[in-house]
Amino acid sequence: MRRLLGAVCIGFGMANALACNCFPPELRAKTAQEALEKSNMAVMAEVQAVDARQTARLVVLESFKGLSTQTFFDAEQDLEQCGEMRFAVGEKWLFISFKDKVTACDKHPSEHYMVQEFRRLQVK
Repeated sequence: MRRLLGAVCIGFGMANALACNCFPPELRAKTAQEALEKSNMAVMAEVQAVDARQTARLVVLESFKGLSTQTFFDAEQDLEQCGEMRFAVGEKWLFISFKDKVTACDKHPSEHYMVQEFRRLQVK
């Protein structure tokens, strides 16, 4: 799933991936459904603090799967998998994690198309 999202972002440019002009609504919906089914966690979260190692302390603002709202969790760097990805206090990110440990590799922009798809799936 992460590779599919990464390929889309790289192949079509970040601006197109965020707006997701790159594939039809049916595929966006299917990708979101599969992400929810296979992930351990899918949440919108805000960075509350960042330590010297760039480990972020986040609070869940909206939960699609996994952690409840107002729950805190940490996202560590994973230099081997995705290089250094910096955090700043106040940033909001969509996290979709397929592992037990959440890392910076699991973060996506808050305006990512998956947010709207996850919300639409919850309304059904």
